[in-house]
Amino acid sequence: MRVRLVSLALFLVVVVGGCGGGGDETVSANSLKSHLVPASSVPGFSYERGLDWSDPVNLVGEGMFLPEVTHPSAAVSEVKGAKFEGAAGEVLRKGSGFDATELHVGVAKFKSAADANRVRDWMHKQDLQQPCFVECIFSPRPAAIPGVPAARFVVQTPTAVPPPPKGGTPVKSTSGAPTKAPVPAGAASGPPTNYMAEFTIGPYLYWAFLQADAKDKSQVAAGVKLYYEHAKKVAAD
Repeated sequence: MRVRLVSLALFLVVVVGGCGGGGDETVSANSLKSHLVPASSVPGFSYERGLDWSDPVNLVGEGMFLPEVTHPSAAVSEVKGAKFEGAAGEVLRKGSGFDATELHVGVAKFKSAADANRVRDWMHKQDLQQPCFVECIFSPRPAAIPGVPAARFVVQTPTAVPPPPKGGTPVKSTSGAPTKAPVPAGAASGPPTNYMAEFTIGPYLYWAFLQADAKDKSQVAAGVKLYYEHAKKVAAD
């Protein structure tokens, strides 16, 4: 009888395991691409490349813009701990050369809305930290995006830097690194403003990263709202 009971228990373990009782749910990057805001909807931008983030390591390495004090392994642990199921991203581009602007957008699916909100809030906390390991020229501040419920938005504004000396020698930040490539004397200098936004719709987490001028804040917020409206429609289908 004991042998039969052990065999029956083993049979049940095999059957339940084979049916996915203990496995993790996954979604493909291709199935998530429709959630991303179309390049055609963003004035002036065109599609550059798509990114498959089925592996959370690739998601962290290519899709998250973390402060230097945060180890990538910590981000991977956070994503995995939130029951990550899959993610996809795209890079949209406007202009070319040194005048090019890249817009990074992403979407990830988690097991539940609570899990998605957890990672959204964790990313927001990262955005609120200075990007440099030591004190640098950026000053992170939270901001609002009207019309996007539960959105998290951070504007990392660089402090004013003096113009380059005659001859175009680059101005250095307080961290010691050049703010940008050498520019001719008298030309405008200084790094762009970093814009970071996240929002959730059910178990889906969406985010966007963009470097632009400080005066573009309202346009960036409007773009995130456009992304939200598109994602909301897709998630409802």
